[in-house]
Amino acid sequence: MKSAKKIAAIGIVSAVYPDRMTAKVYQEDKEIVTAELDILDRGDNYLPSVGDSVWCLFLPAGASAGCILGGV
Repeated sequence: MKSAKKIAAIGIVSAVYPDRMTAKVYQEDKEIVTAELDILDRGDNYLPSVGDSVWCLFLPAGASAGCILGGV
């Protein structure tokens, strides 16, 4: 039986790209840095900073496909 993949995780922002509204996130439990994730447009101009803890939502494809929902 396959193990279930996490679709939501908390990570630490390691890089932010404001012009693209994306960021990379370090996932401590997996010891990986994600690909650039889209930052969810919540209507309040939310932009995390490097070092912030954030909630991420991932598609079944893994750590390269997903978005940042907001801060923890």
